[in-house]
This record gives sequence, C-alpha cells and structure tokens, in this order.
Amino acid sequence: MSKNIFDGLNFTVGIIGAVTGVAGLALAYLVATGWTPETPGFGSKDRFSCALQPDTQNGGDVWTVMYRNDQGKKPWLRMVNSFGDDWDTQKRCDVIAQRLEAFRQDGLIGLSYRPDPKTPSQSVICVNTKLDRNNCNLLVTLKVSADGYDSLRRMTEALKNGTTVEQGSGSANASNATANSSEVNFENYLAAEDIKAGSTTTK
Repeated sequence: MSKNIFDGLNFTVGIIGAVTGVAGLALAYLVATGWTPETPGFGSKDRFSCALQPDTQNGGDVWTVMYRNDQGKKPWLRMVNSFGDDWDTQKRCDVIAQRLEAFRQDGLIGLSYRPDPKTPSQSVICVNTKLDRNNCNLLVTLKVSADGYDSLRRMTEALKNGTTVEQGSGSANASNATANSSEVNFENYLAAEDIKAGSTTTK
C-alpha cells in the first residue's frame, strides 16, 4: 500500500515538474519575442498600464507606466523610488497608471507642477483635464528638493519622443520656471481617441 502511495506521489511530482518546465519555456519564449509581464487590473481598452521593462542604465527590470498611442504601446515613466511601507515601485506604478487612465477618460490636456501642503519639501506633478480645468490633480510626488519644472519638461519630452524617464526625476538646482511655463500641453502626443475624450461633443 505504501509503495502505491509513493509511486503516486512520484507521478504527481513528475507531472508538476513537466508543467512547470513547459510554463518556463513558454515564458522564456514570450520574453524573447518582446512580451513583458503586466500587473492585473488593466483592461484591453486601457491605454495606460503598468509592466516590467528592462532597465538599460542599471540592469535588471523596472516597473514602468506604459502608454498605448496610435503607434503602439511604449514605456514612459520608470518607477525607481519607493516611499516606504507598502508603497513600493510596483504599487506606485499601478496607482499612477490607474490615475492616468481615469484622467484620460476625462480628457487629458497637459501636465503641471505645484507645491503640496502634505509634503512641504516635495513638489508634485499634476494633471489638467477638460472636465476639471481649474484644478491640477495629483499624479506623481517628486523627490525631495527636485525641481518641478525640470521634472515636468523631462516627462513631457519622454512622452513626445517615445522614451522613458524616471518618475520624480529632475535636478534640484535647475532654474525655476516662470508662471507662464508651469503647464505643458501634450494633446498633440496623444492617441486620436484621447484627444477627443472629455469633450462635451464626444458621444
């Protein structure tokens, strides 16, 4: 009887090992052909999502906010800073992508920066939308003393050029922007669907 149980266990372990091996080969093939794992919670119609991307500067992989425009899906904001507790890079990536997806449906206009009373030593990058033109809604909290305008410029250029930029990036010694340059419009870099979103004429 014990021999039968032992043989059964060996058979089960063998099956599990085979399945695991096939799954590993499938994953290796997908990665080699350009597929990158995404976190759950994003639908096929979402244009902003979060996925692991190769870190060409430091090696390894880094959680990155992705944007799917009319030319395809491209990485944009790399999550390199954790803020302690459960606020790790994956959590930040998920939350920022979800915020952007919600703002996208309200009609993205552009990015701005402003101080935040909750973090006096840190500026934030915020989002302007067609449905909420008078408020700048929180998107990213910058590193301590990082210059808001420099970070804003880098993020907008990365979206325009289809490249990536570190979230919260920016030089602490960059020159301050004037009041007229604290907002950057990026509608021209969006998918046609997103340019129309949030408009009162959109049906």
